[in-house]
Amino acid sequence: MRTAPDYLQFYPTTRCNRSCSFCFNNTLPPVDDMGPGDFRTMLDVMDRAGITTLDVIGGEPTLHKEIVGMLFAAQQQGLQVNVSSNGSDPELLAEIIASGTDRLRVGVSVNDGETLDRLKPFIARHRPVVKSVHHRGMEQALIEEIITAGPGQYYLLYRDALDPGGLNDTVPFDRFLSGLNGGLHAAGIGSVYCSGFLPDTDSAPELAQVRCPAGTTKLGVMPDGSVYPCNLFFGRPEFRFGNILTDPFESIWNHEGLAFFRSFSGNRCPRISCAIHDQCHGGCPAHSLLHFGSLDGPEPRCIP
Repeated sequence: MRTAPDYLQFYPTTRCNRSCSFCFNNTLPPVDDMGPGDFRTMLDVMDRAGITTLDVIGGEPTLHKEIVGMLFAAQQQGLQVNVSSNGSDPELLAEIIASGTDRLRVGVSVNDGETLDRLKPFIARHRPVVKSVHHRGMEQALIEEIITAGPGQYYLLYRDALDPGGLNDTVPFDRFLSGLNGGLHAAGIGSVYCSGFLPDTDSAPELAQVRCPAGTTKLGVMPDGSVYPCNLFFGRPEFRFGNILTDPFESIWNHEGLAFFRSFSGNRCPRISCAIHDQCHGGCPAHSLLHFGSLDGPEPRCIP
């Protein structure tokens, strides 16, 4: 059995300067930003545990006043550092890129024409990863314009829908996947979705045997050091499995609450006519919990 995940999903701050309709952080309780001292403590824990990658998400990371130095310190520690931003401060993102190493990867979210127009010079000069959240009414013209802007890579993200209203803007996972296979991959567009649907066994063969990546290849850490199976469980006390700043990492990693995520006994989705039913692991347990009150419930985005 593993003794640590490959990566942490880390929020340096829960603050954000936008209110996106697809955001899953709107109900998070307020938490103070993590300070540089605590961040160094977390880096030391990661080093001892053998965790190799830090995904810096949020909240908007560029709102943290110490973010440039923190990201540099993580790279100096030998970590691969992936930063996801809403692109509201391209000047600071350019500073982060300039001070970074080959271990740094910066991504920006572009979901509308106004954001794209504002970020076009940044994208053309720095060629970051660009990501868009897929939704039911997504316009092909926007996708084509983003590609023309010249990102280093472009991805479509399968839309989260953690409240009933969000279901109106998403599509069943098999439809999302068939749209990609219908020509978007050929256009150089990648996709991002939870391995709770189709496990990424190329990167981690053991995902074939687990319900989803939580507690196997990843854990989530909030600004106060609280650890959860993944960021979609942030703020739910029953899924807080310790604190990376104060608790032995072994006690967090061996918490009995991770047992569900580390086992898989077959896809229980009622849509057995789905073309990928036999390969799918049932979707995202966080969505099942929030819509149906059970980790083992159906994936709400995929059922009528």
